[in-house]
Amino acid sequence: MKNSKKAWLVFRRITLLLFIIFLINYFQVESGNYKNEMSKKTILTEEKIKEFEEDVKNGNYVDIKDYTEVNYIDTSTPLTELGYTIGEGVNDFINNKVVKFFNYIGSFFK
Repeated sequence: MKNSKKAWLVFRRITLLLFIIFLINYFQVESGNYKNEMSKKTILTEEKIKEFEEDVKNGNYVDIKDYTEVNYIDTSTPLTELGYTIGEGVNDFINNKVVKFFNYIGSFFK
């Protein structure tokens, strides 16, 4: 009896720890780091817009790579990498195991 209570306590603590890691990762993504990086890729500066308009006006060859700057700064941490890995693992588990389990249970009712 003691072993089952101890095992249940360990399981609850691990589940709580994974949930806390998930929340940290979720709030970090929602805080805007990801959004800022994506917006940097799409925003053109005023100078580049004017240069683009001049090139179009003069009939020059126009390539988007000439008018954008890619300054990628990796802001990931080991904690976010762990969070993404755990999230992908949970997603795979749910998609593979749980769906197969319910399909198996559903086969009894056909």
